[in-house]
Amino acid sequence: MGESNVMAMPERRSVMPMALKRFSSRLVIPSLLVMMVSAVFITAGFEPTQASSAPVLVRGVTSDVLAWRHAAPATLTIGHSVAGRSMVARRQGLPDAPKVIVLIGQMHGDEPRGPDVVREVRRLAFPPSVQVWTISTMNPDGSAAHTRVNAHRVDLNRNFPFMWKANASSATYFPGLHAASEPETQTIMSFLNELRPDLVVSLHQAFRAIDLGPAKARPWIEILSARTHLPIKDVPCNGICRGTMTGWYNATFVGAAMTVELPRKVSAKQAQIYARAVRSVAVALGTQVPQPSPTPLLSPSSTPSPNGSPTPSVTPAPPSASPVAS
Repeated sequence: MGESNVMAMPERRSVMPMALKRFSSRLVIPSLLVMMVSAVFITAGFEPTQASSAPVLVRGVTSDVLAWRHAAPATLTIGHSVAGRSMVARRQGLPDAPKVIVLIGQMHGDEPRGPDVVREVRRLAFPPSVQVWTISTMNPDGSAAHTRVNAHRVDLNRNFPFMWKANASSATYFPGLHAASEPETQTIMSFLNELRPDLVVSLHQAFRAIDLGPAKARPWIEILSARTHLPIKDVPCNGICRGTMTGWYNATFVGAAMTVELPRKVSAKQAQIYARAVRSVAVALGTQVPQPSPTPLLSPSSTPSPNGSPTPSVTPAPPSASPVAS
């Protein structure tokens, strides 16, 4: 099915297909709320510095979410970058499949191998009980320029409204003028709010590890680690992880989000292995509802307040160079 706009800017609403006008109107609301809340924070001098800071509402799947899933086309332009490049999501599987996975191939434009894994995932078949949505890149401007940041020079993985803070350790990690200031951030937030997947997998480079993550993501993290031979450990953020996508999603929704750090070099064969690992998670997700056991708290990582301790499945190979923090 052809691409359709799900999150158009106001001046484009008049040319949207009628079938998707309700998608657009519902997607604009979360973005407006984000901007309103951010304005209140800035005005009041609010600074969420504690690891326990989290949105009040934890959102699950509702009848509206199920209706949105069923009506959404298989190929969807969910928004646009600062420079106007399309951000496209594609679905594999039936729209009424009860379990949902989202795979984001790239957030930082100088981490190029994640889209290769997405390409391989799109060639696979998945269980009928699972629908898999893939986004090759959520930073098309950074991808085109081969830069970590977007066209506003904002690190998108510091721009989400969870533990966001105005200062940054360097220009490399500039978090934006306010939380969710960037159209790419707003687009992903709106899309995930509509879809509310059971699992979001965000691919990065190049720490060659799977982040420890929260307890609710642990069963899927362990499957991916076993299938990819990537160790499980805390992925550093050059300090406390603030404004991360996985942190925001884990604090806001019932579903889980996890960070996968690929090696610096990913061969075609490795991309296929990682893609099949995603399918293994989909098979497990479609056949069971795991109940992870509670584990002791650690300090925040790329998903704030992770539980447990690293249990690497293999000893990681030393990186060829010191990678930039997630």
